[in-house]
Amino acid sequence: MKKIFILFCLVISVISKSQTSSELSESFLKKMVREQFDSCQTFFDTSITDKINASIMQQMWSKLPTYVGEYKSYDNIRSEKNDTTDIVFIMCAFEKMKLDLKFSYNRYHKIIALFFAPPKSKNAYVLPEYYVPSKLYETKLTVKTGTFEMPGILCVPNNVTDPPVVILIAGSGANDKDETAGPLKSLKDIALGLASNGIASLRYDKRTLTYGVRLLDQNVGINEEVIEDAVSAVNILRNHPLTKNSKIFVAGHSLGAMCAPLIATKSKDIKAIIMLAGNARMLEDVVVDQYTYFSTLDSTDKEIKEAIKKVKLQVATVKDPKELKKADAKDLPLGASSYYWQSLKNYDQVKTAKKVKQPILVLQGERDYQVTMVDFNWWKKELSTDKKNKFISYPKLNHQFMKGEGLSSPAEYEKPNNVEQKVILDMVDFVKSFK
Repeated sequence: MKKIFILFCLVISVISKSQTSSELSESFLKKMVREQFDSCQTFFDTSITDKINASIMQQMWSKLPTYVGEYKSYDNIRSEKNDTTDIVFIMCAFEKMKLDLKFSYNRYHKIIALFFAPPKSKNAYVLPEYYVPSKLYETKLTVKTGTFEMPGILCVPNNVTDPPVVILIAGSGANDKDETAGPLKSLKDIALGLASNGIASLRYDKRTLTYGVRLLDQNVGINEEVIEDAVSAVNILRNHPLTKNSKIFVAGHSLGAMCAPLIATKSKDIKAIIMLAGNARMLEDVVVDQYTYFSTLDSTDKEIKEAIKKVKLQVATVKDPKELKKADAKDLPLGASSYYWQSLKNYDQVKTAKKVKQPILVLQGERDYQVTMVDFNWWKKELSTDKKNKFISYPKLNHQFMKGEGLSSPAEYEKPNNVEQKVILDMVDFVKSFK
């Protein structure tokens, strides 16, 4: 995931010059967490006072969990000097990911810029061994939906006329086109692997990444987050000179996989769908299981136990239609809005998949703690009566379809790794089976 611009730029008052920029930044974050937004305004230079006020800042902070989950904690405060500007980074942990809160101070110790961005990983992304540069090329392609434009990349195999093309749909959160998570880039791995085997693909930044701030005042559900742009991608490929005669497939990961059956119902141009680690259960139940799993990794962590209690109360709200309609995002799982959860409750992915006319390939890592074998077996039970559907699980792979040993944990995602080649080849075999 690349830059998530949630811009917080504000007003001015006297701040003690005895404090360092790092101390000021830490104080600012604490006030923001306590929702003392009027006090936060005193940290800002007057040059940006016309851009935002305390109420707008409050709205931004309350909407942020929709994209990254609820705020949990902070650590790792770093600072650096850039000409006359002091720059401070504070690592903030949210439920879905960690983000750096970056401050820029002028010579008067006033904030002149502030935004969240994915932290720079100590470990760099490593290209997969199955990537063959001579067999492919990449070109920019924008996915347009109404007034929204999402930057994308069309990855094309060399010397292949009308190659089949796979639209890659990322999981939940404001993901970039590669589905970047630290040193991992799952969708990029898949794109390079497919193209190295004669199959084109399109991947693009999610709308919630490209237009994060603009979406704060709008209702965003799975239709706005995933479905509409995926359908636009299909239409764009159908009219693109490189793919207008190609067979089109949709491959979704996690939330993208859950939404794939619905996407398939929206376009006759979709030949088949591939679901990588898609939840068959309701998302709120999956969330509870994730928290419960974390407690098994560290049974002495009191914060996790408290978090489980809290999320169970939030899930109870989601399951009560009347309470859900009037609930605030802070009282719901992942900090997502009532509108978002209602969109999920109105969608039955299993029921939809059973009605889908196109063939379905379901893939699952058996070490996945985010979407588990419970979901895979459910898909298999409900969809295996239709012989056009296929199911494959991988004993050593996690949620990112990357190899590991023992119990999977978030720490795995901090180390360079790549999508397992066997997954790529299974996708290739499935796509090429359509003549």
